[in-house]
Amino acid sequence: MNHTLTQTPVLRKQVINHHAKHADRRRIEQKTVRQLTVAILLDWGILNISLFGLLLLQIPYNQLFDQELNRNLGYLFLLINSIWLLFIPFTEVYRVFEGIKVDLKIRDLFWNTLTYFALITLIYYQFFFAVFQVHFLVQVFFVFMALSTISRYVSRYQSRNKAIEITYAVVGGGNTNLWYLSKGLSSIYGDNNTSCIGRFAQDDLPNVPRLGTYNDIEEYLLRNHNHIKKLFYFYSDLSKESVQRIIQLCRNQYIDFEIVPIGADFFERGVHVEQLAHLPIFRRKKEPLYLLRNKVLKRTFDLLFSTVVLIVILPLFPLIALLIRLESKGPVFFIQKRTGYWNKPFGCIKFRTMAVNESSDQLQAVKNDARITKVGAFLRKTNIDELPQFINVFLGDMSVIGPRPHMIKHTEIYSNLIDKYMIRHEVKPGISGWAQVNGWRGPTEELYQMGKRVEFDVDYIENWSFWFDCKCTFLTVFNMLKGEKNAF
Repeated sequence: MNHTLTQTPVLRKQVINHHAKHADRRRIEQKTVRQLTVAILLDWGILNISLFGLLLLQIPYNQLFDQELNRNLGYLFLLINSIWLLFIPFTEVYRVFEGIKVDLKIRDLFWNTLTYFALITLIYYQFFFAVFQVHFLVQVFFVFMALSTISRYVSRYQSRNKAIEITYAVVGGGNTNLWYLSKGLSSIYGDNNTSCIGRFAQDDLPNVPRLGTYNDIEEYLLRNHNHIKKLFYFYSDLSKESVQRIIQLCRNQYIDFEIVPIGADFFERGVHVEQLAHLPIFRRKKEPLYLLRNKVLKRTFDLLFSTVVLIVILPLFPLIALLIRLESKGPVFFIQKRTGYWNKPFGCIKFRTMAVNESSDQLQAVKNDARITKVGAFLRKTNIDELPQFINVFLGDMSVIGPRPHMIKHTEIYSNLIDKYMIRHEVKPGISGWAQVNGWRGPTEELYQMGKRVEFDVDYIENWSFWFDCKCTFLTVFNMLKGEKNAF
């Protein structure tokens, strides 16, 4: 019997299926390239329209044909667009996932555009300030952001029914593994655009179809490869040679073979992958303030804010100092060692609100505390006693917003009683914080009170953003004006 002739229709069918599958992938990639190109060109066009449109509105009609003005406009056009072309490749504004999914996040656009305009402002002020007023770049920034945001929402709306459907199978893995995998895929492709067709394993899981055992993988893929776009490998008892055959089979069938490391779900906030020689290393995902750009942004805000506040309040210091000294003997400032950034002690500066005593480094203030003076009670009630801490902020020991610094004695006690307590010291302590604006301030007579502080502090650290700081700053001022029951 001629086996070659009998196998010819089967081989031809496989080749046709391969071509069809490859053509689908090629069409998706071409569409992604078009979508990415349109997004970049739209932003480029919006940038120039916003910039030169607002510029032309400020120029009187009789100066439009001035030669020097037109020459400067030409230089400005070259400058703006040259920096844009050089700047874009180093940003994360235009991200493509696996070559088939364009990810245009408005948050990334905002921060990168803010950095770009800050750079442009410096150059513009240096070379063009004599011709144009620099303040209009602020207007350009907001116009650009508004128009680019609208264009992104329009793009999302137009592609809402053109989403890519990802069908996948898994090898091994338990309920938790599959849940994390499903959550990750949904965050990229959308909740309704991914589906797990089943699992290869020696055991069954509820609500997950079992496609066969580990030994059935190769035969299943040969028969059903058109229905699978990805094969996620968790673990199996197959030999290295068998797994390598499956990888090659997936490659031949245009199926993405991806290994999911066991233990990735140990980390609550996800993992960060690094390469150590040829070995991938999985580390805990770092918090936002580990990024240098976020550190610089927060420190810049702290410097500017503390400088302005100190300029405003410094004239009041002599009067406050006089009132403190008239009521009780002792220093005007109370400088206490507290736990700071990375557990390093620092001198926290406050106006002295108590009579000099030996227990100030051991005991918290409580309601109707006999140690508190009359002037001190007023300063504590209005939070004026905390104002000298802006000196700490200016010097870099503290931040405007962050976890409140605790006495070293309390750090020693609570670090052994409360889980995640020491995480508070991964950022600089603040004059106010997320816990304080939510009412968790004052004495911590019960353990749960300190526990709630830590809970809010960790939430702040893990979800930090510049707007989070702005929100806490606003709420702090608002609470000061309305008065707080735990301020004593």
